[in-house]
Amino acid sequence: MPASDTKPTIKPVKRQQGFTLVELVMIIVVLGILSVTASPKFFGVSEYQVRAFFDDTLSAIRYAQKLAVANHCKVQVSINANGYTLKRPATESQCFSSSPTFSVAVTHPGTQQAGYSNSQADVTLTPNTSFYFDALGQASQSVTLTVGGTRTITVIPATGFVYGS
Repeated sequence: MPASDTKPTIKPVKRQQGFTLVELVMIIVVLGILSVTASPKFFGVSEYQVRAFFDDTLSAIRYAQKLAVANHCKVQVSINANGYTLKRPATESQCFSSSPTFSVAVTHPGTQQAGYSNSQADVTLTPNTSFYFDALGQASQSVTLTVGGTRTITVIPATGFVYGS
């Protein structure tokens, strides 16, 4: 057989399995950067607690105003160090009194439980104060609350307008 008729045998190239050292180092660097930027969002819940409590407190104060207008009776908002409570007078004659006694807890509109109050252990709500809304929706005093040291809720007395920032 002539030499030109023989086909050279080609050996298949074996592919190496796995990653190179450079690829592994780059993956570790990328994972490190992601963990530094993303982990506070997963493990730092304090900002989420502040936002949730801010929204809840703002909604409760607005609800107190709407309830006062709807029932033609004053509704009190009491603020303590880390919570709030809504109350109303026990009798109808107290609704129109210049110095009413707020003794009955307002029923929560969503759960129908006997008290509309909330607190958040890790979030401060300052200052400790009490104010009420009358039948016209006006607030008894000007109020500026600070939630978690970063967000504020303001109540305008003449109009009863409640807003947060």
